[in-house]
Amino acid sequence: MSPSDSPVNSGVRRSVLCVLLLSGLCSGLRHYVYVGEPKTRLEAKTFCREKYTDLATVENMEDVQRLMAAAPGLQGDVWIGLYDRSVRWFWSAGDPGLDTRDKTHFQMWRPGQPDASRSLGNLCVSMWSGVWGDRQCSNQLPFVCYDKTNIHGFPDISPERYFYIRDFKSWPDAQAYCRLHHTDLASVRNPTENTMIGQLVPIGQLAFIGLHRHTFSSWSDGTESSFENWINGRPYSGTGNCVVSRIGAVNPGEWEERPCSERHPFMCYSTSLRHLVVIKVKVLKSTISLNDPTVTDAILNQINAEMKKRGMKEGFKTAWIRKADDKIFHEEDEN
Repeated sequence: MSPSDSPVNSGVRRSVLCVLLLSGLCSGLRHYVYVGEPKTRLEAKTFCREKYTDLATVENMEDVQRLMAAAPGLQGDVWIGLYDRSVRWFWSAGDPGLDTRDKTHFQMWRPGQPDASRSLGNLCVSMWSGVWGDRQCSNQLPFVCYDKTNIHGFPDISPERYFYIRDFKSWPDAQAYCRLHHTDLASVRNPTENTMIGQLVPIGQLAFIGLHRHTFSSWSDGTESSFENWINGRPYSGTGNCVVSRIGAVNPGEWEERPCSERHPFMCYSTSLRHLVVIKVKVLKSTISLNDPTVTDAILNQINAEMKKRGMKEGFKTAWIRKADDKIFHEEDEN
């Protein structure tokens, strides 16, 4: 029997609803600090890392409200930690990605590409007459697979390893098909591979290849979160790679992309609690003795696990506060 399946832990899960506790912990995970001195995004990040933990990370609407509350009376924009690695693209098959600024990486973009709207979230690349363009991954197109398995002795780079699939699929569905029936969507790492694939795709036809990226997926502290709070229609293509949050103005709490060289006030956060946070735990129903040391330890372990899951870094400490009778839990007076 694993520890998580023990009768004590099962009883705790069935009997204890720490609603007040977990609500309090959520608001205490990140302490937002407003810094009113305008800086570039890089300068703001450096300042936050030196003085606090990092630029602000925002993972839900509760964070949005607390971030705005940290700058009462402000009418304007503040840097937060979200940014877009707009120059970085990745191959589905795991081959080394490419940087659109680095011309030592082979790439064959059409003039003016990539240019698809970053509000699409996920961008994928198609080939047309041997050149590339980015588009929404949900578009339905034919695609090109690559087969690494070699039962006929073909060279690693050879036309026989590529397969043009005429079925129209979204990029994720094309990726799944290639991984099931071949190795993966095709990577294009040099002019020879580009020519071979281009010769497979009928003239005038678009076809997905394996290049893709997820827009605005990086927070300064490394957090991965699917939460978004953009101003309607943002982010645009060809605009800045760093993000501000509106405070106390039109679209309060919502985000807009800006050039990282602009100077704005900013919001840091800290996970170093410099004071004691006391949270009341209210037990709605219990069929076990909550003051049994085994039970209180099990509850504390679950609390610690929940805190880590919600983003609390290592180094925090939790402990029960005991009353004069040495008990932790007491019956609530109904009067």
